[in-house]
Amino acid sequence: MALPLARVYPDLIFARPIDKKNLMKAVVTVFFAFVSLIMASGQNLSISSSREGNQRITYNRGGMSSFNVETRGKMEITDDDKDIKSMSPDGYLEINKTVFGSKRTIVISPQGNGLKKEYYEGRTLMPFEPDGRKWLGEILPEIVRSTHIAAESRVKRFFNKGGSGAVLDEIKLIESDYVKVHYANLLLEQNVQASELSTIVNSVTGGMDSDHYITEFLTKNIRRLMASKDAADAVYAATRNMDSDHYKTQVIKEALREGPASPESVKSALLATSNMSSDHYKTEVLTSLLRQNNLTENVVSEMIGVTKSMDSDHYKTVILTRALSKQGLSSTSFQKILEAVKEMDSDHYKTEVMTHLLENNVGPDLQTILIAATSSIDSDHYISVVGKKILKNQNLTDEAFQNLLQVMASNQSDYYMSEFLKTAADRPGLSKQNIQTILNAVGSIDSDHYMTEVLVDLAPSLRALNDQSLKDAYRAAAKKIGSETYYGRALRAID
Repeated sequence: MALPLARVYPDLIFARPIDKKNLMKAVVTVFFAFVSLIMASGQNLSISSSREGNQRITYNRGGMSSFNVETRGKMEITDDDKDIKSMSPDGYLEINKTVFGSKRTIVISPQGNGLKKEYYEGRTLMPFEPDGRKWLGEILPEIVRSTHIAAESRVKRFFNKGGSGAVLDEIKLIESDYVKVHYANLLLEQNVQASELSTIVNSVTGGMDSDHYITEFLTKNIRRLMASKDAADAVYAATRNMDSDHYKTQVIKEALREGPASPESVKSALLATSNMSSDHYKTEVLTSLLRQNNLTENVVSEMIGVTKSMDSDHYKTVILTRALSKQGLSSTSFQKILEAVKEMDSDHYKTEVMTHLLENNVGPDLQTILIAATSSIDSDHYISVVGKKILKNQNLTDEAFQNLLQVMASNQSDYYMSEFLKTAADRPGLSKQNIQTILNAVGSIDSDHYMTEVLVDLAPSLRALNDQSLKDAYRAAAKKIGSETYYGRALRAID
């Protein structure tokens, strides 16, 4: 905020008549005054502290005007913010301001039961009364709103007069997020009621631009805030308006460490996550949420849905496998996971997710989707791993069994195809249709050796059924073997 021109240049009095002799000087003065006002938008606040407790504050307005403040100890200011009322025994305050090379300084320190106040123009010590007091009254209100000076006493004063609302009104008048968060932290040290916490969170975070300082405020006070459901919901909701994925994640993870999130809070966290651009931070948040034990099936399903917006198969896999570790997932969640698998590029990660999923029973309603996801795997090795896992863990319908073998036959080398068909042949309780399907698939193998291995493995199930049409189909398949040795071995297996 730019200062009024008369405050920046107190020697410039526009009501004074200007004669021709001084006209050029006045024009030049006004020109530089306006330049200063334009540049005042480029404000810069820097603060440094020493081990001895000294603090140096520089408040620069566009390079033409600057405050330098050195302070130590605690101090209290008057109710109108225009003078120092008291100071701790170790206290010290020095304020100097330079405008176009013209410097004024005030130094205040304890002396006996009172305060020693000195006023300088340049290096010359001047009487504090009345010019020093007047200048201090002009400059101190801006300084206290730009720094931490007397913040503790000011917060107590506003709180005692008007409660949290009065402190929040003052915070709104402060420009620096660095100073705002200091005042907000001091507010929460007062006797604030739990019912007021959500209002404080909304007001403070809504009035700051810096995600860093929003995060500093929320995480510093996270334990107290999370003790109130409304305040906790406000904390999670605040993350939705933050730009930084890093800081969003930091706040949400800190909040989750304090206890389970409410359904409203989880919804806010998911909305914040869905707006993230970083797959890494999305994964950080979602895996933290998935550690909770109070998640509903719908919430888990929503988390799975978030993976659609992710590019990294690695991070998708982390989330999907963590979701699969939750008990009682419905077929809807399994379907979303399988749909997410189909959109992955990496056969390795597809296989990792599907092998986790196949530890669960996939019902007939999902078996078509399961096999479609399997067909999206290009690697002979990985599709063989998944196919054999399906055969070992799932109770497939005859139709699903046939579709799976067809998918495998169109993607496999002779070695992997024979390994898969041998696994299929070893399944207990093979139906007539299952056996016929395997016999049909054997024809896709070119190698006499691998074809014979499959037929020999299938023979015990065929003999158990003692079905003549199956024996005929077996012999027909064996006729495709070119080697007399392998052909004889295959026939002897059913005789």
